[in-house]
Amino acid sequence: GHKGYARLYSYPVVKEYKNLWNVPNLMLQKAPADNFVATIKLDFKPTTKYKGERTGLVVMGFSYAGLVLENTNDGIVLSQLECKNADKGTAEQINETTKLKNGAIYLRVEFKAGKKKLKESEGGSDVLAMCKFSYSLDGKKFKSMGNEFQAKEGMWIGTKVGTFCTRPAITINDGGWSEVDWFRITKK
Repeated sequence: GHKGYARLYSYPVVKEYKNLWNVPNLMLQKAPADNFVATIKLDFKPTTKYKGERTGLVVMGFSYAGLVLENTNDGIVLSQLECKNADKGTAEQINETTKLKNGAIYLRVEFKAGKKKLKESEGGSDVLAMCKFSYSLDGKKFKSMGNEFQAKEGMWIGTKVGTFCTRPAITINDGGWSEVDWFRITKK
C-alpha cells in the first residue's frame, strides 16, 4: 500500500444484509458543527474475483445517505443513495449513478443548517441540517450528485460522517480494499 494511507479491506456483510445500519465496520465521526464540509480522497481497489464490493462517504443516522462506489459487471459505478428508516431494515434507494474509469476519487458532503429547530434536546436544540453530495476526479472541480438529504440523528448521538469498505457475504479472505489518502472537515 501507499505509505501514510489508511487501507480499509472489504469486510463481508451478513447474508441477511439489508443496509448499513447493522454493519460494524463503519469508520465514522460525530458531525462537528451545524455547517461544514467533509471531503475524502480515496482509491478503491476491488478484487476482480467477485462483484459487490463497496466503499464511499456516508452520512449515518437512523436514516442515511452517501456516495458509494461499487464493483459491478459494468466496472466501478458511483451512486448517490439514501436509506430512510435504516434502523427498521428498509432497503437503500439509488438516486443517481455514473460509471467511473477507475476508483481514484474525491467525495464530498456539505452540511448546511438553517435556523429551523427540529426539537429540544439535552445539549440545546437539534437543528435541521441538509446535506448536498458531490464528487471530483481531480480534487478541484466538484460535480453535484443525487438528492439533498436531511441529516438524522443516530441511536446514542447525533449524525455521524465517515467511510466504510464492504463486500457481499463472502468470507474467503481475498477481497479488495479502499485506500484513504485523507479525510478532512472544513468550514467550506
